[in-house]
Amino acid sequence: MSTIKLAIIKFFSILFIFLFVTSCTNKIYSEYISLYDYQIIESASKKTITTTNLVKNLQTTDVVFIGEFHSHQASHKLQLDLIQMLYQQNPHLVISMEQFSRDVQPILDGYLAGKYGEETLIEDANAWDNYKGSYRPIMEFAKEHHIPIIAANAPAMFVRCMGRRGSDFLTSIPEEKRSWSARKIDLSNKKYQEKFFSFLKSSGTSHGQSKKEASNRQIKTYSAQLLRDTTMAESILSALDKYPNHQVIHLNGSFHSDNHLGTVAVIETERPSITTQVISPVMSNSLESKSIDLNEYQQGEYLYLIKELPPRFLDEDKEMKSISKLIRSRMKEKCEL
Repeated sequence: MSTIKLAIIKFFSILFIFLFVTSCTNKIYSEYISLYDYQIIESASKKTITTTNLVKNLQTTDVVFIGEFHSHQASHKLQLDLIQMLYQQNPHLVISMEQFSRDVQPILDGYLAGKYGEETLIEDANAWDNYKGSYRPIMEFAKEHHIPIIAANAPAMFVRCMGRRGSDFLTSIPEEKRSWSARKIDLSNKKYQEKFFSFLKSSGTSHGQSKKEASNRQIKTYSAQLLRDTTMAESILSALDKYPNHQVIHLNGSFHSDNHLGTVAVIETERPSITTQVISPVMSNSLESKSIDLNEYQQGEYLYLIKELPPRFLDEDKEMKSISKLIRSRMKEKCEL
């Protein structure tokens, strides 16, 4: 056999092996689902949609809410992916974050300007425990591309005091600290109130209390939730005023934006001309739209399916001990301005 024929046979043999291996590899990866993977569903059509088409659909939206499960890395992967693509589409972008409170805005600004190191940001801005694994990539992308970041939330101390003292607490905030949170809240949204009380009931937070005590506690806890919602809404509206013709991407726990309630409802009430769209997570062991309950499609214009997290406990006694420990630690926290 000639050298040319041997070379041709060898070439096609290698090509065949390459194509076979590649085909098998693609099949494996297409079927394998990790905790970083997500599938985006358009709620109106109940069909999957690519990130590219999603970003195009968001082009003219003033405020995009990306709801998250705080401890799920797929939420943070989706957030980073969309922020990068939205920036490519329109560099006039602002990122608003529940994860930082208004009082630390100077620290965020200083870090983004290169004045502070990361440990200063983490310590002085009271970054969440999962900052490095969940929010660092977003912060660094914003820093590299000069994207403003808004510390949108109310300080944890304010929220804690609101939960213990009720809405009257707002009148006791010292004048020099009043800009750190909303000055008033609206308790009239019955749909949101019912949703929140239902969540409290499912969490068993009224255990051991009389009906009247439980009701009073629920109102105070709901007031604390509204303080977060309203403060974030005001922060977003201020960002739109400060950065005209910019698109705001707001990151928050999904409860704050699902069903256009919470923070979204405050914005839509205060400034109806603002366009909003909500992207909401749904956990499922299947990344297929058939796994979505019909009521879940109401959570936002878009859903993203992500894998369920492993159970925190299999031992009921250990779970109860963990809950009791958390309650004791929360009870020790003081309300001090």
